[in-house]
Amino acid sequence: MTARPSRDGSLRAAGLTEQPRAPARTAVKDVARYLRERIAAQTIPPGARLREWDVAADFGVPRLTAREALEALVHLGFVERQPNRGIVVRRRELGEVLRLFEMREVNEGLCARIAARNAPRDGWDDLIELFGAPMQDIVDRKDLHAYVRHYEQFRHRLIDAAASPPLAELLQRLNDMTSIFGRRVLLVTDRTEHALHDHRAVLGALQRGDAAAAEEARRTTIANVRAAVERYHEFVL
Repeated sequence: MTARPSRDGSLRAAGLTEQPRAPARTAVKDVARYLRERIAAQTIPPGARLREWDVAADFGVPRLTAREALEALVHLGFVERQPNRGIVVRRRELGEVLRLFEMREVNEGLCARIAARNAPRDGWDDLIELFGAPMQDIVDRKDLHAYVRHYEQFRHRLIDAAASPPLAELLQRLNDMTSIFGRRVLLVTDRTEHALHDHRAVLGALQRGDAAAAEEARRTTIANVRAAVERYHEFVL
């Protein structure tokens, strides 16, 4: 069941009580991560208020921990302070979303370049097999859930192969800010077929150990998503 805002615009539990409660000694970074995941999936939707006493109650943590977690989200750009409303989940306008995709394009490309240099060429064989007939079948069946799950596996493998914690954190932040729009594009277009072609191009370059081609192919993938978001923004924002 999707959480809905209460009459005053807050979510109170914000869907969080539908998730397993965090341990009483949950750290600030963990609470921030849990909230960030729900904001990224829009389980907590844009415009929802996040009040520290609600977060503290939902996670079973002290209000100070909740306050620091919310401050972390303000710093990261997932929420903002609004006059007379407090901390609110940000609504992103088209221009901002497109700029975020531009940042993703550059940094995802860098990730693929480093991954191609770091990983053995045969280290991608399982993904190349997965993104062959199995993923084609998933695309043909329009199984978006399976498609996204395997894409996330591919994305995380690239990040792991790059072995750069600062880059990994930046990419996860950018992905959290944009992934919902990319997924909506998949729902309203035939983008999965084209995206599968793009992912195969990246994997082919990785298998050849061609770092420049891997970077170019990965940048092309994100640029194509950006173009689709811009074209269909009325349906995805």
